[in-house]
Amino acid sequence: MVSTGVVREWHFDGRWGVIDSDDTPGGAYARPHAVRVEGVADLDRSPIRGLRPGTEVDFEWATAHEPVRGMHYHVECVWPRGTTAPSAREGAFQTSFWHSVDAPGPDGLTVMREESARDSMKTAAIEPRPFLTALGTVRLWHDEQGWGVLDADSTPGGAWAHFSTIVGEGFRRLDPGQRVEFNYEPAIQDGFRFQAVTVRTL
Repeated sequence: MVSTGVVREWHFDGRWGVIDSDDTPGGAYARPHAVRVEGVADLDRSPIRGLRPGTEVDFEWATAHEPVRGMHYHVECVWPRGTTAPSAREGAFQTSFWHSVDAPGPDGLTVMREESARDSMKTAAIEPRPFLTALGTVRLWHDEQGWGVLDADSTPGGAWAHFSTIVGEGFRRLDPGQRVEFNYEPAIQDGFRFQAVTVRTL
């Protein structure tokens, strides 16, 4: 059930608080994990979030199986009135990050806002690094193992190549001395410092 109420008290050291409303006579017991959207924290002593006494809130509550600190109700989710209600959680587990949004007030408490982990982890798309291209020749090729070595001026020591990188259909192989164009990247493979990622025969 969702009700509107006022935070009576919040104990940051004890990590609990009380919310009063007409629907929860005697108060509803609240823990920090129930705070959503926006809260406060005493960052000098603890990053544990809570709510300022006197804050008007909307909250979801249920009847406690047993009274907690004399209260017959417990808070499942609470957020300051006027902020957007938290969306339903997806899946069995979801986490979020809390960050400070201003300097501490006269009471020493700093406003904290919730941000979903999924939103926090959104980053600008990274363009894939273009591969380097070289013209060269096949130094050696192992048909039974499906790999070989390509030589080019830009790949000193040779570039390792696998049959799967050869452009073509069906059984793919190369012949020693054959001219090729290949894309490659720096990568250690079987002692070679370069690895072909695409090979085209000429």
